[in-house]
Amino acid sequence: MDVSAQARLENLLWAIGTAAFIVIGSVLVGQAAKMIARWRGLSTSDQRKVFWGFLFAAPWIIGFVIFVLGPALASLYYSFTDYKLGKEMNWTGLENYRELLLGAGAQGRRFSQAMFNSFYYMAVGVPLQIITSLGMAMLLNNQLRGIRLFRLIFYLPVILAGGPAALLAWRYMLAGNGGFINVTLQNLADSFFLFDWLYRGFIFTVEAFNSFYAGIAGGDPIGPFKYAVPALIGALVLLSIARGEWTPAKRARAWLVAELIGATIIVLLAARALVADPLDPGLLLGSGALAAAGAFIAHMRGETRRFHLWTLIPLALAAVGIVILMTFGSDAERSLYVLALLAAAAPLVLVYITRTPMKKRRLLGAGAALLTGIIIVRLIPGQLDGGRLAVLPQYLTLQSAIAQPDNLDYLNEGFAATTPAALWLYGLVALVLGGLSLADNRYPRTARTIALVSLAAFGLIAVSAAIDGVRYFQAYNQIAAATGEQNYHFAQFNAATAQWPDKNRVPLWMTNELWSKPSLILITMWSSGAGMLIFLAALKGVPRAFYEAAEVDGANRWQKFWKITLPMISPAMFYNVVIGVIAALQTFDTIYILRTPQTEDDLASAAFFLFNRTFRQLEIGQGAAVSWILAGIIVLLTVLQFRYNKWVYYEA
Repeated sequence: MDVSAQARLENLLWAIGTAAFIVIGSVLVGQAAKMIARWRGLSTSDQRKVFWGFLFAAPWIIGFVIFVLGPALASLYYSFTDYKLGKEMNWTGLENYRELLLGAGAQGRRFSQAMFNSFYYMAVGVPLQIITSLGMAMLLNNQLRGIRLFRLIFYLPVILAGGPAALLAWRYMLAGNGGFINVTLQNLADSFFLFDWLYRGFIFTVEAFNSFYAGIAGGDPIGPFKYAVPALIGALVLLSIARGEWTPAKRARAWLVAELIGATIIVLLAARALVADPLDPGLLLGSGALAAAGAFIAHMRGETRRFHLWTLIPLALAAVGIVILMTFGSDAERSLYVLALLAAAAPLVLVYITRTPMKKRRLLGAGAALLTGIIIVRLIPGQLDGGRLAVLPQYLTLQSAIAQPDNLDYLNEGFAATTPAALWLYGLVALVLGGLSLADNRYPRTARTIALVSLAAFGLIAVSAAIDGVRYFQAYNQIAAATGEQNYHFAQFNAATAQWPDKNRVPLWMTNELWSKPSLILITMWSSGAGMLIFLAALKGVPRAFYEAAEVDGANRWQKFWKITLPMISPAMFYNVVIGVIAALQTFDTIYILRTPQTEDDLASAAFFLFNRTFRQLEIGQGAAVSWILAGIIVLLTVLQFRYNKWVYYEA
């Protein structure tokens, strides 16, 4: 028998074997389902229906187990090893996760920067893509001659955007010197004074923001600015609450923000506790204290669903932590961490044993107070003494907290080491808003007074921290001028903001780290046709009678858009936001084609970093850890979006 005949025979045998495997496997799955149905006491007729239903669904189930679930479980196992192709695989426990989440080593720093890049695509790119999609949909919603042709033109980029030819064409159009985009913008700027002013402002804003963001992504310290962000969040929320009368809607808004901040802190503390090196069980106690406090507030507000979420989620995290530590930790890690996990989860476990509501509230309140007391006592030698807390009184009186502005080591590390972490201020914001959400409608004046006082305090902290942050940057400039020692990103930020862009300044889209990510977002906006179709279908479903009634009441276009159009298309908005966030975190193909040696690190997303570690450098173990971290972040963000979607209006 010749070679070709032998190959055909082997293919035939493999085909027959595969078919037999599917048939036998399907029958076994059906029989197993029938057996379970019998155990559950179903009738003979129902057992027969279960058997045939699972028999026909079995090929998909078997394929899912072999090609999806099996590789997923294998990658989970690999993530706890140092598996690299061609080398022996060794068990390393949580080392891959420690290196990545703590930003340790060269690969840890690259992963941190990749995550910052992915967050940039999500936080900046998704809103711009949503605005572009909605704008195009509203244009195409008009009944004009030839509108179908324009719909085709607007949707065509979706078909072309993923193609290498189209992306390479974008590379040539975005060339800094002579590219079609820059030439067009320059001609428009030369022809229209107003456009020239807007064009220069666009260049200044993009370079200033991206140079500052590049410093954060690169791990540069931001000094007092770390306090300005939480204080500004608290001030803005309190401003919306303090204005006007105290209403249940304002209480709900305060609780929503407090819950979001509290849940985020719990996840951060729990994640850092599991990978901390050296071990820090105080993080686990902190997450337990916040969970007990959140459950206490939810129970006081009479929100049963949120109460169960605040209790079950931390309990699940505690269970996962115990399994991980019992599997991967040493004896010291097990005893120390298991005790901390049990202490953190104890109030939440005992609350399900208690029956009366009053006892549950007392138990949760006492548990939160006890855990908080333990944390405070434990942190007195670290975070709460040595003058660290003096920062907040200084900012409340508009003073500077920078003790040594002429010391480079102090600016790089000393300021962070001698001041409390910004997480404390986030927790304070959550505490104030959570307390306001408990305010009874019988005491609206008291709640409003507390809101006004807190607004003034957070406003002063935000302003003082922002002013002190400017001083912090100026201190770097003074040291650089005196000694020549300067930070790269600070120098880049100063160069970007030193003067207004002149006539010769053009965006260096694909060759400069300040413009590489905006160029990627520009291409994403160009291919917003998929979201446009979703919005267009939603706009077609808005009843015309609503607009006619609004016109009778004298509403203008903006009022009709804000009060009618947006609420009615909010389900489509929610869908596009969820899909956009997932797509932004998984950005890969555009980066792979458009990257250059100068911009690869500045463009690299988490998915691109995963590709490099797994398929280029063959570090299967760490690549698997990246995939599970990315999957966890995507699932968490998606759950949060579904959890806090009360702004979505579903017509009954």
